[in-house]
Amino acid sequence: MTNKEFGRSQIIFKQGDLDICMYDIQRGKVGVYSAYGTPEEKLIAELTEGQTVGEMGMIERVPRSATAVALDDTTILGEIREDDLKDYFLKQPEKLLLIMRDLSSHLRETNDKLAGVCKRIYESSNA
Repeated sequence: MTNKEFGRSQIIFKQGDLDICMYDIQRGKVGVYSAYGTPEEKLIAELTEGQTVGEMGMIERVPRSATAVALDDTTILGEIREDDLKDYFLKQPEKLLLIMRDLSSHLRETNDKLAGVCKRIYESSNA
C-alpha cells in the first residue's frame, strides 16, 4: 500500500476515470460527488478516517461512478491496488466487513428507490 497526500479541494479521482484501485482513508475527509463542478453537482457521501473510497470501481473494473475530493487541508490515503488486496484484507479483515456493509447499504437504498418509482408508476397507470 502506497500513501498519497491530498490538499483541500484536490481531486483524488474523477467520475469516468478507469483506475483499478481503492483508497483507505488514514487522515482527513473525502467527499464523493456526482456531476462534480457542474450546476447538477451533488454530494453523495462524506467519508472519514477508517473508511474506504473507490472500492466499487476496483471490484467491478469499470469507470468511476463519481468524483472523490479531499475535504481537509491534509488528507492522507493509502492506495490499494488489486495486487495488494489479499494482503490488505488478511491484515485488516474488519475492512472487508465494512466494505460489504457499505455495498449492501447502497444496494438497499437503490432497491428502495426503485420500488418507490415502480409503485408510483403502477398507481398512476391505475388511477
